[in-house]
Amino acid sequence: MTEVPLDIAEYLASPDTLPEWVRFYRAYPTVTAAVQAVGDGESVAVFTSEHTAYVQRVVLIEGKPVIEVVLYPTAQARDALVTAYLNHSDPETATAAILHALPHLLPEDIDLTGVDCVVEPGNGLAPRFGFRRRVSAVGLHTWRDYDELHPLGDLYQVLSWHSTGHNIAEGTDAVAILRAHRLPAVGCEACGESLTSRHPSWPGTWVCLSEEYGPRCEASDDPYRELHELDAAGIGGPHNPATNDLEPVV
Repeated sequence: MTEVPLDIAEYLASPDTLPEWVRFYRAYPTVTAAVQAVGDGESVAVFTSEHTAYVQRVVLIEGKPVIEVVLYPTAQARDALVTAYLNHSDPETATAAILHALPHLLPEDIDLTGVDCVVEPGNGLAPRFGFRRRVSAVGLHTWRDYDELHPLGDLYQVLSWHSTGHNIAEGTDAVAILRAHRLPAVGCEACGESLTSRHPSWPGTWVCLSEEYGPRCEASDDPYRELHELDAAGIGGPHNPATNDLEPVV
């Protein structure tokens, strides 16, 4: 049985530890245990979205063990990417353009040394786009060794749900950057949400990806706003896509 390092034992005993990390560290309390499991044919991975959506895997590349982390844009940045992808008529061209544009969504001072922009198959409307870092697991035994030698640093903070003032471009800023990279990104002039007219549930209608609003613009004038009995009703108008300066999708 693999000896559990003290810091991992304390982490597992804490009531604040997320279930996905409990499962992961119980199965693989050390990097050595994870590498051994991969060598035995197991899939070693954990997905979490506590502060930043990311997946951590241990994989074999050319027979060598590697710790791989992929961090994913979320919220409005993700919506801008997905809607721009859906608006494009050629998925391959859209994918290539998004991978080229991804670094430009980040603040200029973010160091991407050793980080690649990648695309992964997705279960939703579009592939998942993210930032991938791979680190050799050779010579690493504990997860503390890995964390101290290879912290995720600024990129993790920039993609965090709680980041303020120094984060990935979102909303209208993200739309403008994607447009500059020849992507058919569209934003609503009223609410600022990223829009697509190619959502399978609302074909031909400009919608955002929010389950709450969808084809309804939250910033539209509500003629019944003063009627208190209807102040919680989902009444609103359509989105107003800012497409005047956007070249036609080809």
